[in-house]
Amino acid sequence: MARFDWRLVGLFGAVLALGSVSACGDSGGDKKDATSATNEDGSADGDVVEVDPWIAPAETNAFRVLYDNRGRINTDLNELWLMDSDGENEEPLTELAKLADEDLSCNYGCIVSPDLVWIVVVTGPPTAGGGFSLKLGKFNADKEVHLLKGGDLTGIIDFHFAGDRMFYSRKKSCTGPSCTYDISVVQLDEDVNEETPFLTFPLDNELEGSTYKGHFEVSADGNNVVLLNTTIRSVDVYLFRFGTGLVELDYLCKFGDKNNCTGTGSEYSDTDPVAIDANGRYIAFFTFADKWQRVRLYDTENPAQIKSSIVGSVTTGAWISNACSDPNAIAEWQWKRVIGNPYFTPDGKEIVFIGVNDCPVDGVDPIKPQSNIYRIKLDTILSEKTLTADDVFNITRGPKGDVTANRVPDAFGLSPDGATVVFVGTPMFDQSGNAIPDGNARQRNDREVYRIRLDGSNVQQLTNDIEFSAEAPQVLSL
Repeated sequence: MARFDWRLVGLFGAVLALGSVSACGDSGGDKKDATSATNEDGSADGDVVEVDPWIAPAETNAFRVLYDNRGRINTDLNELWLMDSDGENEEPLTELAKLADEDLSCNYGCIVSPDLVWIVVVTGPPTAGGGFSLKLGKFNADKEVHLLKGGDLTGIIDFHFAGDRMFYSRKKSCTGPSCTYDISVVQLDEDVNEETPFLTFPLDNELEGSTYKGHFEVSADGNNVVLLNTTIRSVDVYLFRFGTGLVELDYLCKFGDKNNCTGTGSEYSDTDPVAIDANGRYIAFFTFADKWQRVRLYDTENPAQIKSSIVGSVTTGAWISNACSDPNAIAEWQWKRVIGNPYFTPDGKEIVFIGVNDCPVDGVDPIKPQSNIYRIKLDTILSEKTLTADDVFNITRGPKGDVTANRVPDAFGLSPDGATVVFVGTPMFDQSGNAIPDGNARQRNDREVYRIRLDGSNVQQLTNDIEFSAEAPQVLSL
């Protein structure tokens, strides 16, 4: 595949990015706190010093970016590419891994560990039961993959690398439409063929009516696992902690409580947005119940303690049903729902996530929904206040509409220093460095890799390939 030696770095990109700020109205998070400066003896000198609460750390660029490149015409073709934090020194990881020598590819998907040591290759489409077959391999210094004997996994529903372990789920048994799943762990630095099942989920007394499909989230250290047992009207939040076991954290219902839950429709999914901080203490869950959209916070050291902040509300009915029909429900700084994987910043002080507003305009669904990457401070959620525009910082600041400046990010990662966001979105610039016009189909249909500073500055489009569409960006530490 031909690669294009092109990068967007410079004033022109910055001007377009800043132009999109005014286009989207009140972006939120621009307020600064004023404090009086003091001399060494403690007396005030009368000057006022503005402290920006959304200041970003200095960018160290100590990371590389891994991403999937899916063919735009031949969508069955997928390749892994690796590049430096500035988009330079691109490497075709799929080719370097020599997977073709084993009659393998990443066309059905590949998962790489954050330290670029391990890889699992999906060997084909899902079976009739919904599971995948995987092969486990290990990279050498030249990025070639050595497949491990006995490293074949079958019937896999969900898979995660975390610390020096890998986790996965398999379907165990079903009672009507509701099924249980075994969650297992393998210690990679010991015996990769020694599988340890540690949980069957949902529990027998929670199986009736369950729509759980085998998905889960794991903390970076591998010590905490979060599972969402869903029904068509509710979600039960569970934490499995090694050394402690399974704990129920929360129960949410469209209307009512656990003993009196009502409502219809599949509002909840076991892949709904969950983030776990690097220390494994706090869990953030973006969800909705009754007339409110909330971000809920669980403290694993005090599981009975739940903190939450209201993001938005409707006058009557349920948020997810009426947010678009209630004209006062979604302000310029708000979103209808959160998608994808949210993350805590490395210092644990903020939560970063993607919020989407796909409400119809004059009765017509938008060609491009408004999608942006946002920040909320942990302390704000701990205070349990109802969020205002000043409590949320819009990093990408994309406007509404079928326009190039609305880049529609749908996946992202954070750099280890917490200063840089790497995301996938629709392109702003063509291969000549010219701005793509609003009416051009490519600004709707293609996806490229970007980097942007946590404070919304220094945005750069790192890739520009008209034949392939970027997916699933992953930030790897050097």
